[in-house]
Amino acid sequence: MIAVSELLEKERVSHAFTTSVSHKEKYGQYFTPYPIARFMSSLFPVTDKKIKLLDPGAGIGILSCSFMERIIKEKWNTPDIHISAYDIDSSVYPELKENLAIASSAFKNSDYEIFSEDFLEKTSFEYSWKTNETYTHVIMNPPYKKILTNSKERQLTRIFGLETVNLYSAFMGAAISLTEDNGYIVAIVPRSFCNGLYYKPFRDFILTNCSIKHIHLFESRDKAFKEEAVLQENIIIMLQKNTKQEDVRISYCNDDSFEGLIEFTVPFNQILYDDDKEKYFNIPTKKQVDKEKVINYSNLKDLNINVSTGPIVDFRIKHLLLKDFTDNSYPLVYSVHFKNYRFVWPQETKKPNAIMSSDEVKKQLFPKGYYVLVKRFSTKEEKKRVVAFLITPGDFANDQIAFENHLNVFHSDKTGLKRNIAYGLICWLNSTYIDEKFRLFSGHTQVNATDLRNLPYPNFEKLEQIGEKMQKEKIWEQQLFDSLVKEIIQ
Repeated sequence: MIAVSELLEKERVSHAFTTSVSHKEKYGQYFTPYPIARFMSSLFPVTDKKIKLLDPGAGIGILSCSFMERIIKEKWNTPDIHISAYDIDSSVYPELKENLAIASSAFKNSDYEIFSEDFLEKTSFEYSWKTNETYTHVIMNPPYKKILTNSKERQLTRIFGLETVNLYSAFMGAAISLTEDNGYIVAIVPRSFCNGLYYKPFRDFILTNCSIKHIHLFESRDKAFKEEAVLQENIIIMLQKNTKQEDVRISYCNDDSFEGLIEFTVPFNQILYDDDKEKYFNIPTKKQVDKEKVINYSNLKDLNINVSTGPIVDFRIKHLLLKDFTDNSYPLVYSVHFKNYRFVWPQETKKPNAIMSSDEVKKQLFPKGYYVLVKRFSTKEEKKRVVAFLITPGDFANDQIAFENHLNVFHSDKTGLKRNIAYGLICWLNSTYIDEKFRLFSGHTQVNATDLRNLPYPNFEKLEQIGEKMQKEKIWEQQLFDSLVKEIIQ
């Protein structure tokens, strides 16, 4: 088996460097490094019962072989092992067949079958006729590829009762549907499903059908699949089919060496907050678990605060965009119009500074008042994901203003916020505390209005208190935000 692991890793690295990007993108194909596969296999509890293993998107067989390696090394008293490996890329079949044959030869009773059929198509058809095979174990690195609303993949996935937007979550949904009660699913997938509106049905699907047993996070965005140059924050998640939800094991490491691995257990309500209607999955660090929570958490609805995406989509109304402000126009706000958390307008940049008046534009304007803006996209180089800026009535060139689509806008029923509340939000949203909270459920640089609604907020009184203190300070910096927020966190 050691020879197989070395062979698999050599084949994987060769594939990473010699296979074209277009081929990988066509199949959503990124093979799992063997150390990661070995860790994934280690999560399964020992069993002395027959194992039926499903490996959808098997590639060259790395995941299945790593599981067989563990069983042999630890001398499990397993009477039989059966493997079903799926892949539609015919170029991997010779290696897949050879690797499974070598690995399974170490067992007295084992067999494997390789399916060249589309995993979703085959299992959806069999599932609808109740002729599908079921499995005790699933181990998977599913393909990553967006799927459109009217696509064949979306239609097939609906047969399992799942609505989703990516092939990886569709594969997971199918695999969960094929898993026997009390069976286990271990998958390495992008973290993107943990938050956001589009993946809520998938999170609901997981919570309805499984309990979450273990979540492992790679803290570096580019180390897990370093040969593939994949800039995606990945997690390994283990689920158990139709079992009671208990505490969840959390682990962290930086890369596939698993050096400095940190593990701890948390109550499930630290993964999914009790009052969270969006069902965001939070992945706390040990440091954050040990912290106490803010006094009197509130949500934006409690505070009578709304957050919306800026309504002006500039490329749709290019003919109305102006480099310079005129009498028959309104200021148009982009992220380039902010510096040191305040509004600096106009600016000499490639972006326009104003938008001409029209019936279409007038419906999308905001009246003079206090507003807090948060960029919808931060760069990978920025230290913080959530960055907030303030606009005051004194910043208005006339009585109304337009906000571009790449900004999130905090307002009160499309009017300005109360002054103290606006200043309080600037402090709260720019704090390290909130940046850490955001990173619990989000592994990407996009900040959506739904994400901002899902953050915790202090109550009205506390928000006003820090707002009053903020107005007395001329220079806004990280230390100020953190010190004021610290006063209301125990």
